[in-house]
Amino acid sequence: MKPGKFIARMLLTASLSTFSTLINCAPSDAPLQMPAFAIEGLDKMLAESVQISSRNSASDDSGKTFAREISTITQQELVDAASNVTASAKELAKVFPEQNRANMEKIFNIALYVQQRIEKAAGVPEGDLATAVSSFLYGAWSAYNGGAEIPDEKIPVLHRQIQQVFANNDTMRNILNNGTADQRQKLYEYLSMTGNWMAMFSDTLKQTQDQNTINAIREIAKQLYYSSFKLDIERLHIAQDGSLSLG
Repeated sequence: MKPGKFIARMLLTASLSTFSTLINCAPSDAPLQMPAFAIEGLDKMLAESVQISSRNSASDDSGKTFAREISTITQQELVDAASNVTASAKELAKVFPEQNRANMEKIFNIALYVQQRIEKAAGVPEGDLATAVSSFLYGAWSAYNGGAEIPDEKIPVLHRQIQQVFANNDTMRNILNNGTADQRQKLYEYLSMTGNWMAMFSDTLKQTQDQNTINAIREIAKQLYYSSFKLDIERLHIAQDGSLSLG
């Protein structure tokens, strides 16, 4: 079972607000904002990523290992994660109406926990920024494209491509090296929380016939992507083999 299905089940169990309510409650004049110090680097990083081979694939064994490990997330772990207290979750939740903030804080904390499990499954250090960028791109792409997914075993292909982009991008590397540990951590948590939150909409988008809900989710994904990368999300493509490209 995919992580998104575990998350959706947990949300119902915890009696949180429905997705359709949550996606309509963020005020347009106070959108979620990525920590500003790295926006220029991310913009240039992704613009240059089209020069990286889109066939930078992971081995079959590593993909299978990732899929097996990520499928072990349990409902209880997500319930426990919802009760965590993090400054980033509180800050992100502030852009929502007061009656929704407690639920959104729980959702963002769940999303951060999912990122930590993604890192464990991928065999990368906790707090890995390249993997967080991958999760953000995947979540935004999925939400904008009606809950589109790629096979779990192909997600490491996307991770490796973004890791290669990081390794070859001097602008991004210099910005991160000049940033403080606190700035880097905030960037990591923002990308992880918002990206995995977007990925949570997959089942809802596949099941709903409500065009208003679909349009609202697409608009949030579009705004998040543009505010972070200063690029139109229509250009972002992720193939079924996990490779990313810009159209």
